[in-house]
Amino acid sequence: MSKEALIEGLNEALNRELSTIIRYLLQGSIIRGRQNQLLRNMYRGEVGDEMGHAQYLVDKIVMLGGTPKVNPDLTPPPIDVEKMIDYDLAKQESDVAHYKKLAELAEQIGDIELKMQMEEQAGHGRVAPCR
Repeated sequence: MSKEALIEGLNEALNRELSTIIRYLLQGSIIRGRQNQLLRNMYRGEVGDEMGHAQYLVDKIVMLGGTPKVNPDLTPPPIDVEKMIDYDLAKQESDVAHYKKLAELAEQIGDIELKMQMEEQAGHGRVAPCR
């Protein structure tokens, strides 16, 4: 695979992260009820982590000679809490698969630091539903 394919994949990951930031910002505000306070705080707390992931991706794209292309998914999240969690878990599963693919591409061009970072990102997505 080429460096261009890796840059394209990193841009896709960037947009996934930006989409997650937007979704978590909304979810942290639209969740209602005292019983959901922990979940609301969890979403709000994750925004900063996702911003750090996005910044890393932008920096890496530029370092590899690419141009960051911003086109996040602006689909509003589900309002129902259970549907929201299911939606997020499905998105996270897809993101994990994408990060694993990026780790392979990074290894193919000899970028071991990026490979390790992408593997670490893939590892962050391994969570079980908590219902």
